Amino acid sequence: MRAATPSGTERSTVVTDDGARLTVYTDGPSYAGVTVILSHGFLMTADVWRLQARALSAGGIRVVRYDQRAHGNSAQGRGAMTVDRLGADLVHVIDATTPHGPVVLAGHSMGGMAALTVAARHPELIRHRRPHVALISTSCSRAQLVPGTHPLHWIKAAARASYSYPLCWLPPAADVARRRLPSRHPRAFRPETQHHGDNPPPSRQAIRRTPTAQIAQLWKSLRTYTTAEMLHALDALADRVEIVTGELDDWIPLSQTHELARQLPNARMHEPVMGAGHRLPTDRVGHAAVTQVLNWMAQEGLREPASTAAPLR
Repeated sequence: MRAATPSGTERSTVVTDDGARLTVYTDGPSYAGVTVILSHGFLMTADVWRLQARALSAGGIRVVRYDQRAHGNSAQGRGAMTVDRLGADLVHVIDATTPHGPVVLAGHSMGGMAALTVAARHPELIRHRRPHVALISTSCSRAQLVPGTHPLHWIKAAARASYSYPLCWLPPAADVARRRLPSRHPRAFRPETQHHGDNPPPSRQAIRRTPTAQIAQLWKSLRTYTTAEMLHALDALADRVEIVTGELDDWIPLSQTHELARQLPNARMHEPVMGAGHRLPTDRVGHAAVTQVLNWMAQEGLREPASTAAPLR
């Protein structure tokens, strides 16, 4: 199902094997020689990529973004809310939107974990399509409450624990509390609210319609997730893989970024972007670095012959 929007963005729906309806947003010309597929992070929406989508599509590159299941305009489906499921969703998005031709995969935070899961669980896709891959502010190991040793990190960890533990163990009570939050609060629970805009809803509206139990299930999965020792197909892509992070990332510590680089010794790890935090695609000083890396990878893709590969499913 597709619908062109006044903004030039084409909105469509990809239905997964478990019935989840993923809302997809496509910018740029359909005849472009390369497609950049962007996967967003935990409690965000495809809107986090708005600066990159605007810049890349203006340069004639096709850009595909989507709301992760149970985020933004996408429904959950029947499957469990796990990182493995998000990786399977990404395979569906690739097959449905870009069955042929050069492709760049970029994942931020949890979206990067989804891309790593594709490499670990669906290595045949990586070998068959040979995408360029950008791993941005992400990790191959479980999410941590304490991202570093700075005293401020411990304060932030305490704040995260104050809501993550009730969220995981008392979802019904959390739903009651969320219903009483002001309507503009990013964690407010308003299941009847719909986003009617042409573009992705703002990230602050990512989980307005998502019950706490689903968020808790995903958080528990993030806390146990790992793709370590399972990334051989991705490492074989060598210099087609870029690792980018911010110097001040307070969610994914640099130690985890270095571990990811050790798992992918053939990848290119960039120097951390000075002064930039975790939300790199929209960071005041970091967004330009993300756009530059994606544009360079897309230009590299344009130099390659169009693939005649058929969808894998």
